[in-house]
Amino acid sequence: MKRIFQISLILFLAGSLLPSCTKVSEPYYTVQAVAIDTNTRTVLLEDYTGHTCVNCAPAAKSANALQELYKGQVYVIAVHAGSFAKPDLTHYVPYLTADYRCATGNEWYGYSGFNIDQNPKGMVNRTPYKSKISFVPSEWSNAIETALKLPKAAIMSMNNTFDTQNKTLATRVDTKFLIGFSVPVNLCVCILEDSIYGGQENKVAGDSIPIIKNFRFMHILRGSINGTFGEEIANSPGINTAATKNYSFDFSDKTWIPNHCSLIAFIMDANTKEVLHVIKAPVIKL
Repeated sequence: MKRIFQISLILFLAGSLLPSCTKVSEPYYTVQAVAIDTNTRTVLLEDYTGHTCVNCAPAAKSANALQELYKGQVYVIAVHAGSFAKPDLTHYVPYLTADYRCATGNEWYGYSGFNIDQNPKGMVNRTPYKSKISFVPSEWSNAIETALKLPKAAIMSMNNTFDTQNKTLATRVDTKFLIGFSVPVNLCVCILEDSIYGGQENKVAGDSIPIIKNFRFMHILRGSINGTFGEEIANSPGINTAATKNYSFDFSDKTWIPNHCSLIAFIMDANTKEVLHVIKAPVIKL
């Protein structure tokens, strides 16, 4: 009953999201190892957003609520891309001058196969739902429920090591396939940052606040560390096929706060881009 109530509440909140914006010290090392349940499928929810999109604030809140509701099964990436993510130097100055875009997000946004033609819009495992690859927030919950019923495709684990003196990250991602695939499978590893505060336009019906001056942005995509669509880890993997990838990343020239960052890794069909499994872990274990 609790789960039904929570889903109903999210659907109620998402109902208001049908309108959308059309596109115009001593050095030390911290190790974080993440063990994932072998029986549970995981889902990627991508929220394509922008701080001048007037309906994107409630969409972000709905995405956060879904991640919390399905904790450990649903992971969100907030992709700031498109015209509504550009810095605005003329309205509500200085609250909309930030730029949360990145090259990876821009390429995903412009990829024709995703059909991101408005904001807010999202994808669930980059899999069609009701014949649409991307869709409005009011459909996210049902699409997630559908995705979670599919059999688990793989087991993934991630081990992060962060050198606080040199501000460098090393990560190892292990994958073991539980289902065989007749296609190449790619691994994509991205950096996300939480708790970034800034302005967000907001003109939802019934809300008198035209701009939220101190909106808390979560799951912001900062970029991929192994390419826009990752790299191939297996070609037609069979059951029990295993793959290991190691990566490093230098934070020293970034303004990002490592304590607020996490890595999200997902495997996908290299041809269709369908996401098969997802894992996430903090850069630094607090």
